[in-house]
Amino acid sequence: MNRISALLAAATLSATAQVQAHSVWINSFESHAHEPGHTMVSLGWGHALPMDDLLTSPNGRIAIERFELFDPALEKTALLVPEFKLSTPELETDNFDLFAGDLGTQKIALKEGSAKGVYQLSAVSKPTFYTQYIDKDGRQRMKLKSKDQLDDIEKVLMSVKYQAFAKSYLTAGEWTAPEPLGHALEIVPRTDLSDLHVGDLVEVEVLFYGEPLNATAKSIEYITAHSSSFGQSDGFYLMSYIKEGKAQFRVQSAGQWMISVSHKDDVTPDGPLADLQGKAEHVYTGASLTFNVK
Repeated sequence: MNRISALLAAATLSATAQVQAHSVWINSFESHAHEPGHTMVSLGWGHALPMDDLLTSPNGRIAIERFELFDPALEKTALLVPEFKLSTPELETDNFDLFAGDLGTQKIALKEGSAKGVYQLSAVSKPTFYTQYIDKDGRQRMKLKSKDQLDDIEKVLMSVKYQAFAKSYLTAGEWTAPEPLGHALEIVPRTDLSDLHVGDLVEVEVLFYGEPLNATAKSIEYITAHSSSFGQSDGFYLMSYIKEGKAQFRVQSAGQWMISVSHKDDVTPDGPLADLQGKAEHVYTGASLTFNVK
């Protein structure tokens, strides 16, 4: 296999893993029926915009550590964070189970004297360990614990640490270029997201610990983009490689869009993640950015 074929194969495998993995995102929908307007926000989890599953679903769950609103001056206000408690059925019938859930739904009502500019919505998940292994009785197990917390491991199949970051925006007055919030992995828009139309070019910068992320032969970095009205129902995404931290694409339809990126690091004895030696073999970090197209 030549170098180009190897890179394409790696990209395909990575893309498949990203598409199948759960994502966390922020839903943000502005209403101006009554001025000065308000925004309804909530959290999304799973695969499909705007709502796919509960954050505490038995099929896969994630704990939110922080849910915050940053005003144009970057002063932050804590938003209501959903309780992390495994969902159990409130009602069970022969045909279905009924689950109650909290997606952090809340209303942000602007005031006549609200500061003008871009307000940033931010959600950060709690770092979580996932260990898949064969136990000493030959059974395959999955635990939300690091390797060093398990004493019945015969063979490790997968051992990772994962954390997700999500952002969205609401605009009072005119759009101004938002500053990065300092997420470990962050998508920063370089296009006015408050007045997007079908066919417009969306440009973003992707930062990893504040530095531009870049595609290399070792790590093929890229963003994916899809919408509730484009790609999602057929299971495909738009994709753009990240070059010197920059990526772009043209929106193809009206509605809610999400940009996602995932980055993998290996844990090595002499690397920057040496403190995780014995706890995890890889670290995955995910980020999403949601916006609406007119």
